[in-house]
Amino acid sequence: MMLSHRVRLGLVAAAAAATTVGGAGLADAATGHAPVPAPAAHSAAKDVGVPSEVDSSAPVTAPDGTRIWGLTALPFGGHATRTRQATREGRAASTQSAIEVDILASGARLRASVPRGTVIGLAYPGQTAWGGCQIPGSDGYVWGWLSVQTSAGWRSGWMRHDLWSITQHTYPGGGSDPSSLPWC
Repeated sequence: MMLSHRVRLGLVAAAAAATTVGGAGLADAATGHAPVPAPAAHSAAKDVGVPSEVDSSAPVTAPDGTRIWGLTALPFGGHATRTRQATREGRAASTQSAIEVDILASGARLRASVPRGTVIGLAYPGQTAWGGCQIPGSDGYVWGWLSVQTSAGWRSGWMRHDLWSITQHTYPGGGSDPSSLPWC
């Protein structure tokens, strides 16, 4: 009887841990080798929201696995923008490998996880935003790891690719502009 009770408690704890971890990170993202469903597979509705649905206290799991809570003084919370940049130098200057992006929709949802994570913030056209990397989501969309500047600090999270685009710079000697974010 005692062993059976302990086994049941262990199973319940394992299930709870798996649910918690899955809801807080990249669990719903498609694997790097999984094909992304055809664009017709996802909804045409924009992923935009209103301030009343924002839970600014929810943690976000960055591509390098660290958790970022709330607003930060640096873009991406000072963490690496891609998992391959686990060096101390990469963490100290996170915007060096980031790419400037334009927000395309008013109230674009910034989420804690892909694709249905908690809404942790909203972004608007004209806000300064940086993109670090992107992943394919299980919903058929590509999702970008973005950091958006607000009046109180930087907020980082995941945003659907149809809500942002790479900023195209036009200046003498500017070199080539990237056409997409690198894969996480």
